[in-house]
Amino acid sequence: MPTATRPGAPSAATTVLPAATTDAPPADASPADAPPTTALATPVTVPPPTTPLPATPLPAQEPAAPAVDLVVVRAGEAVRAVWSRVADCEADLAHWFGALLFSLAPRLREHFPTQADPAARRLLRTTVTAMSAVDRPGELPVAAGALARELRALDLDEAADEALGVALIGAVREFAGDLWAPGADDAWVRAFSLAAAPAREAAAALPGVVGATVVSHRRLSWDLAVVEVEPDVAVPFRAGQSVTVEIPQRPRLWRHLTPAGAPRADGRLEFHVRAVDGGWVSRSLVAHSRCGERWRIGPAEGGTVVDPGAERELLVVAGGTGASVALALCEDLVGQAAAGVDVRPTTVMVGGRTPEDLHTLDRFADLAVGEPWLAVVGVCESDPLDTELAPGSVVDAVARSGPWLEHDVVVAGSPAMTRATTAALLVDGTPLDRIHYDPFTDDGS
Repeated sequence: MPTATRPGAPSAATTVLPAATTDAPPADASPADAPPTTALATPVTVPPPTTPLPATPLPAQEPAAPAVDLVVVRAGEAVRAVWSRVADCEADLAHWFGALLFSLAPRLREHFPTQADPAARRLLRTTVTAMSAVDRPGELPVAAGALARELRALDLDEAADEALGVALIGAVREFAGDLWAPGADDAWVRAFSLAAAPAREAAAALPGVVGATVVSHRRLSWDLAVVEVEPDVAVPFRAGQSVTVEIPQRPRLWRHLTPAGAPRADGRLEFHVRAVDGGWVSRSLVAHSRCGERWRIGPAEGGTVVDPGAERELLVVAGGTGASVALALCEDLVGQAAAGVDVRPTTVMVGGRTPEDLHTLDRFADLAVGEPWLAVVGVCESDPLDTELAPGSVVDAVARSGPWLEHDVVVAGSPAMTRATTAALLVDGTPLDRIHYDPFTDDGS
């Protein structure tokens, strides 16, 4: 296993494996009654002291706890109580919700993709999550932000709120049955109103959607393509973040894609995309995207923050198109090293099923030239006799070359790969709080 060292550290040589030749709980009690006033029968006169009394500072008073709105608390509790019992029926409930919504407001149907159920399910879930947090100030901004992004993706303005609320509550009531207690209608209506207001504020503050033109499309295999787009206006993002993308073949089906590499001076974005089974967007993007077609790109989000100068060494594990995240982080670290930052030793393990999946290894090798703190390992499942690549899956390689007890770890890849890698690291003793990855989106790509 190659070991990276800080510049100037003793003698550990950096080995870079070359690529294969491929492309206080709130108080709810009422305040105590004020003490009764006692009237004096005869006025009392107190003579002034002969010597001035020293000033005595008043004891510091703790800030009063904020008043609790019991109506808001009951609204949040009512939503959580019912949803915890019907969440297992989410798919069927979302279908019912969509049917009710389109019957109440037929004009909204054009805001949803041809397959409306997945979009209706995401909208239902994010709305209920925000409604469940209306009495939890620490959670509400995050939940309202997720709802704002769904509203923006579907281009639903405030005029749609009444139909959304009626359809959602009607669908949940239908599935709740006897769980729908007296007063639940009022509580759910109140929760919807309290969640919609901050979501609309967050939607108004989101960066606008940017148009972009496809300038390059290279198909590396039947299920893998590299696509480069040129936005009309530069899209601000941090290395490792993803952006939301809508392609003309699948309108209203927004998907998260991570730019491969750190932000570029020319503003262009490069995406590595694999067609997955049942992935409407990914399969169309790999097989049918063409130069000159127009995309829409939403604001960046997510990502893993990497402190280049931290004391612990860094391990980056990337599987398949997760190499986009690893490449972005490494380019950013190399840029910081060039600016004089003492970057911590970093090991990158890039895995793929076939040599074609490792098409980024040449770029990693170029980055590692002259950087003693960076070591790169390529791992290939289908070619165990290749002496320049580690055999097996990237999860196997991580387990064989561990333990990684003193490392911060970033994992990037498919949900299955990330779960397997995290499990292997935990079994090996790596603390959970040192393993970092982006949450997955239920987007089928």
